[in-house]
Amino acid sequence: FKRIHVTEDEQQLGFSVSVASDESAAEACGHLTWALRARRGYMATAGQPFCQTAARYLARRGSSDGSAAEASAAAAAATPGPASVSSALQAPAADGEEAQVFSRSESGEAAVAIEMRGGVFHLLAADGNALRLPGLRYADRDAFLSDHKILIALTSDGPLKSYCFRRLSFLLAKHQLHSLLNEFAEGAEQKLVPHRDFYNIRKVDNHIHGASAMNQKHLLRFIKRCLKACPGEKVYVDKSGQLLSLKEIFEAMKITAYDLNIDMLDVHADKHTFQRFDKFNSKYNPLGRNHLREVFLKSDNYIGGRFFAQLLREVMQDLRNSTYQNAELRLSIYGRSSNEWHRLASWAHEHRMLDFGDNVRWIIQVPRLFDVYRRHGQLDNFQTFLDNLFRPLFDATMDPEGHPQLASFLQSVVAFDSVDDESKPESVVFDRDSPEPADWTDADRNPPYAYYLYYMYANLVPLNALRKARGIQPITLRPHCGEAGPVHHLATAFLLADNINHGLLLRKAPVLQYLYYLAQVPMAMSPLSNNSLFLPYSRSPLPDFLARGLCVTLSTDDPLMFHFTKEPLMEEYSIAAQVWKLSNTDMCELARNSVLMSGFPHDVKQRWLGSGYQLEGVPGNDIRHTNLPSIRVAFRYETLLHELDLVTAPPCHHGGGSVSSSNHQQQQRHSSGGGGGSRRVSRSHSLHGGVSGTSPLPGPAMFLP
Repeated sequence: FKRIHVTEDEQQLGFSVSVASDESAAEACGHLTWALRARRGYMATAGQPFCQTAARYLARRGSSDGSAAEASAAAAAATPGPASVSSALQAPAADGEEAQVFSRSESGEAAVAIEMRGGVFHLLAADGNALRLPGLRYADRDAFLSDHKILIALTSDGPLKSYCFRRLSFLLAKHQLHSLLNEFAEGAEQKLVPHRDFYNIRKVDNHIHGASAMNQKHLLRFIKRCLKACPGEKVYVDKSGQLLSLKEIFEAMKITAYDLNIDMLDVHADKHTFQRFDKFNSKYNPLGRNHLREVFLKSDNYIGGRFFAQLLREVMQDLRNSTYQNAELRLSIYGRSSNEWHRLASWAHEHRMLDFGDNVRWIIQVPRLFDVYRRHGQLDNFQTFLDNLFRPLFDATMDPEGHPQLASFLQSVVAFDSVDDESKPESVVFDRDSPEPADWTDADRNPPYAYYLYYMYANLVPLNALRKARGIQPITLRPHCGEAGPVHHLATAFLLADNINHGLLLRKAPVLQYLYYLAQVPMAMSPLSNNSLFLPYSRSPLPDFLARGLCVTLSTDDPLMFHFTKEPLMEEYSIAAQVWKLSNTDMCELARNSVLMSGFPHDVKQRWLGSGYQLEGVPGNDIRHTNLPSIRVAFRYETLLHELDLVTAPPCHHGGGSVSSSNHQQQQRHSSGGGGGSRRVSRSHSLHGGVSGTSPLPGPAMFLP
């Protein structure tokens, strides 16, 4: 296919670039390399995946200016394996190792114990000493705060912002040129693939909440059906303790099944919810009544969540019937009591929610509502919240026979999500003076976003070490982030999260946007949801993010509020294609990204994307499964190689010169693409100068020896 080659040969240009410009760019690249090394270390510590292409490029600098710990992390990250953003399946421990970790003493006690220290669970051997597991290294709060502070400072550094803005502008322009040169060749390549088009390639809805997974017509019909089938069944206990049936609830509202309609249900977002997250939350209440939400959309209620389970089973059956659409449904754990996990697992087993494992995985969303629970006397301190959230997971992982339902349910749980209104002002910041979780008892001050995320991440570190020893896929951190509020939420997620949902504010932060590109941090974006809440559809950054090469996909968020059809994910794709004039190649790229960033197991992804999907570049794309042209994959891969080469090259190599040899070799390797020929574009000013020196930043604090 036709490529765009960029030269920086000063002899060809006829003049020398500015030394000052070179030094500024070299310093910017040093800062970016530091940030990438920091993310690589945090991902390795928690057993979360890191882009192996970026890891290879970082490894060449790790030996010269990184610590021994970082070099070790680089080697681990660069080990061949699934390159997709959730497919870093950990190899099971050796039989002897697992037996040592999970065996029981003669008294019947487990050989592993847990103890919470400073809000983080620590693993102890039977003798009370710290348990050693391969790769286990606990998170350090002070080190994280140091790294976090540096990263936030980098996002406002003037020269670095200018450098990243220029690189992002170049990526956008390069994609536009690529489309002009190769659009027809990409279409021709797709036409040669038998029995494969956009309708029958695998797509995953990576961001969808279980309580709003159905459309409004589906919910209306279900409520009417229940009113006719079991009007006298007692379903709700009011504040006075009186049991009420469905018929009695609706008679109190003076409404019959015949009267019900979509407008009366009032669960769809409209213009009045824009910038009003409080009004949006109220849309979860059918007919504006909270008790109807509890009856129909809760898993823990008087009837054991039976109606909610029936609704979700119908949604999941529709996914199964569609064959090619899949979802990662979110269920809530609030952290108010220690038995929430067991009740949720019991609900899932009683109603056979795990029968749809071929199409559905589960994500646990944790609302950031500690201050509310504290005011109502449900929690004593933040450490109790963390204990309720994580202790059952450690117990079920260490002793699955003693907690069979929860252990089985956790096999289908792939991630944690952190949810709430990001636009709410944070009255405190997370710094070294912040209280320990056991000391955070203030009901008037909710912990900040970074505080929640750090302690969720820190507890996932030992939990995933245990799961690795069991041969179980890690649970990753995939929070809502960047939908609204301060930009530094995105910096927190860059260090701690596997991938994020939304990411709108990256459009205002060129440094973070470029880092998200270099590290290929996945983002599930929901432009229809954003259109009703925070950002008009016409201003969505998704088409620019996709063009630049960020790892983005489309998701529905809340079909109950934002969609009209029985296939909300297809509705999301179709509207995006019409409004932004996306090509069929763009659509297939978005769909492939959704599978890569999902938590479905490695063998499932092999079936959906091809056996070699974990390989880098063109060898990792099987067009017979993805319908994604190899021309597009080669362009994305070669562009990423070039950008990583610019950023991670040793400082003395940041001057002029032609495109790097490694990039050129990759281009030659993929030169068999259709179209032939090339286009050479010269530019009069270097975008990545540099003469000498190293980054002024130390290694990431958490990974210094």
